[in-house]
Amino acid sequence: MTDLVTTEPRTDVVVVQQPATVVIEQRTRTEVVEVAGRQGPPGPAGPIGPAGGSAFTRRRGETLSALRVVYEQAGEVFALDYRDAAHIGQLLGLTLTAGDAGSEVDVQRSGAIDDAGWSWTPGPVWLGVAGALTQVPPADGFDVLVGAAVSATRLILDVSDPISLEV
Repeated sequence: MTDLVTTEPRTDVVVVQQPATVVIEQRTRTEVVEVAGRQGPPGPAGPIGPAGGSAFTRRRGETLSALRVVYEQAGEVFALDYRDAAHIGQLLGLTLTAGDAGSEVDVQRSGAIDDAGWSWTPGPVWLGVAGALTQVPPADGFDVLVGAAVSATRLILDVSDPISLEV
């Protein structure tokens, strides 16, 4: 980072000779010098989640692990199971942090999520048991495509509408 510093104005006297006339002009010159500066104070915190993603904060209705699919009811979020017909239409997104009931949790609905603990095979990722993510498509309950793994540790969230699987 650099700052601009202005020095004191300097006056130079210049003699200009023209035929049969001598003109004395005063010219004032200001110099600008660029110098290294100090780091300023941090700005306000930006929105949660990644750029291009959709994330927001909610209150936990139960103790939740990070990276669980949740639904929202009465202003609180709960883990969603792929067989939960009563709440499947209230799917909200994926928790970004773990925490106890009553605490706040950041939930992401779309965009990229990275986690070093994952070991995905690139391809589709579905809603599984108790909000867990899985790469095994369901045979019963609801087919909810949550997104796609693009590497072993990166998931692109793009939640699809649930499809009821009749057995």
